[in-house]
Amino acid sequence: MRRAILTCTLILLFAGGCGRSDSGPALSDLPSYPGATQTESMEQSGMLGILGGELVQLTTGDSYDEVLDFYTTELAGRDTEVIEHTTELGRQTAISITRDEGVITVAIQEFTDEDAVNITHMRVGRP
Repeated sequence: MRRAILTCTLILLFAGGCGRSDSGPALSDLPSYPGATQTESMEQSGMLGILGGELVQLTTGDSYDEVLDFYTTELAGRDTEVIEHTTELGRQTAISITRDEGVITVAIQEFTDEDAVNITHMRVGRP
């Protein structure tokens, strides 16, 4: 439940991103963290097919810093926006790439009580 709430918060933060002049992003533009286990995925079409989204959740036992370093390196040079936050549950970072057609985001969430790192790949925009 905590993961769903944190993920929904991050989706809302990035869904309103301003557009840029590049073509629309695809979820496949985000690299997958090596050795992570996929725990959930979903795809949703919005009203009249104007807005949709996809979400893939992964988990790993690797450290938050290792996961953050991987995505920071892999997404370097892609005109990203980064939001970092710390809560009583652990650290969170969202790295977003916004384009005219939508936004893709990788959210990295540390759960210190569970000794796990959750990785969420998400896309919000025109299908």
